[in-house]
Amino acid sequence: MQKLASKEKPIDSGEKSIAVNLQKAQTWYDRGNALESMGRLSAALESWEKALEFEPKFYEAWYNKGVTLRKLGQLPEAILAYNKSLKIKADNPEAWYNRANILRKLNRLSEAIASYEQAIELKPDYHEAWTNRGNTLVNLEKFSEAIASYDKAIAIKADYCEAWYNKAFALKNSSQNTAAIASYDRAIELKPDLHQAWYNRGLALADEKLYPEAVASYDKTLQLRPDSPEVWNKRGTAIAQMGKFENAIASWDKALALKPDDSETWYNRGLALANLKRFEEAIASWDKSLELQPDNTEAYYNRAVAFRKIQRFAEAIASYDQIIALNPNDPNLYYQKACVYALEKAAGDQKNNPEAVATSIQKAIKNLSKAIELNPEKYRKLCQNDSKLRTIREEVRFLA
Repeated sequence: MQKLASKEKPIDSGEKSIAVNLQKAQTWYDRGNALESMGRLSAALESWEKALEFEPKFYEAWYNKGVTLRKLGQLPEAILAYNKSLKIKADNPEAWYNRANILRKLNRLSEAIASYEQAIELKPDYHEAWTNRGNTLVNLEKFSEAIASYDKAIAIKADYCEAWYNKAFALKNSSQNTAAIASYDRAIELKPDLHQAWYNRGLALADEKLYPEAVASYDKTLQLRPDSPEVWNKRGTAIAQMGKFENAIASWDKALALKPDDSETWYNRGLALANLKRFEEAIASWDKSLELQPDNTEAYYNRAVAFRKIQRFAEAIASYDQIIALNPNDPNLYYQKACVYALEKAAGDQKNNPEAVATSIQKAIKNLSKAIELNPEKYRKLCQNDSKLRTIREEVRFLA
């Protein structure tokens, strides 16, 4: 946390004019501090600027300007103020630390790390600086170095929850889920209402396929933040991994009540419904997903499979065509279309509709030929063995 400098600058003895200027500078400085404490930040800046007119080397005034400019969102100007303060008094770890925080916010990450290291050099037990140095290293995806920085902070202050939490995040991003879970546990022990830790712990447990434990962690998150759609979504995913599709759908319905424009949740809900063989409901769910994310090829593909399952062949073909428009060189799409036409042919046989049968065969052959053109080795072999093509086996024999 950035703090205003509070100690008074002593008035040096010397010529009377210098003493008067220093006294005026101190008065303007104190006035600025009072205004800042009242929340009148712009007026406080004006007072400190007046103080600096009388005493340009008043490093506390430069420092306080930096703090207040940051609060006003004037970040480059805040850095300049800290630079001025540090030029006068370079051994101020707070100024280096605050400067580093702003540099990180401006995504000037290497400069931020250098500034944190200056603060640490002056104050080796500065656990906040070690932690924020770690955070900056995470931004740079230097996770091992970040973990080492968090460990320094924890060695200084073992009950510093933020360091444990951020260390866990770095460990998870290093695929060290077991260690991450232990670190989240420590953060939660120190701060039981830290909902982000419960949530991220759930993600790490799910990554380890510990789904019941993940659900329990999500449930703790929801006790603290019941209106979090992303938690309801991830909870549904973990429950689905346990094969409890009805319960998963109930969790996703909670997520969608809070955030109805979440394409991923609609998509996952469709998968669960398909697993329950509720294909028409699954299709409706994927339709919602596609309204929100029209380039979701997986939703189109699963939708096509569901249409095929309920023998709505034309719609299955149309769904495959939507994917082909996005990815025209995928041989599997043409092959799957051919399989649908083969099924359509069988339906035409049952209805004694020779014209429809002939059309279906022709389209099946055309799509199989395209699949073989794109991947001859794989699809020539599939033509011989795939039971889905048994209704047109004679017609496709020459392709194999």
